[in-house]
Amino acid sequence: MEMANSIVKLRGYKDGLHLIITPKFSLTDVEEAIQELMDGMNQPLAGTSVHIDMSPSLLTDDDLKELETHLIQKHDLVVSGVSVVDEKCEPPILAAPATHNISTSLPAENLPDFGKAQIVRQTIRSGQTTSCLSGSVIIYGDVNPGGDVVAAGDIIVLGTLRGSAHAGVHGKLSAVIIAMELVPLQLQIGSYVNRPPIGQKPRGYPEIARVGAEDIIIVEEFIKF
Repeated sequence: MEMANSIVKLRGYKDGLHLIITPKFSLTDVEEAIQELMDGMNQPLAGTSVHIDMSPSLLTDDDLKELETHLIQKHDLVVSGVSVVDEKCEPPILAAPATHNISTSLPAENLPDFGKAQIVRQTIRSGQTTSCLSGSVIIYGDVNPGGDVVAAGDIIVLGTLRGSAHAGVHGKLSAVIIAMELVPLQLQIGSYVNRPPIGQKPRGYPEIARVGAEDIIIVEEFIKF
């Protein structure tokens, strides 16, 4: 399935429907393009789950929240998540998620400082907090809902991150959060906060969260250091 106009595309893949937004358009333009797209559908999509894929754009974090609300209230869609990806690469929506090439490796200056890392060899359960205010945290396990991880540097979860994570707590905006499966309640890097949609499903591959050029936290596939 594919429906498209000059601003948005709606594509069907094995993991569901994805709404692909072209960068450098205003929120009003995007909403009007979505309305045009929906008007051209042969059947309504009410109740359908969609994932938003877009390149870095003029839309702010508040714009994205408003867009999500618009899709829910105006078109009765369920937004499963938002991915901001490199416009030179295919969005993370191919049939075999584990083979995507979305993000490049981290620049050398952003590599985690494992020499100062705290290693936690257990799952962080609800009500528990793990912190390292002098370096990074590496967790050999999961972070359950209600669990918190705080680090001056990076946060690496060799499992599923379902709780909250705050990297770069002293203001290090080059800090990153990496997890084998990233479905958090909240992500924070420095003073920037990202709250993913409730009920977001795992993407099926490791992901990295970092502060992007638009001063918002973006999440993309993690390939390697």
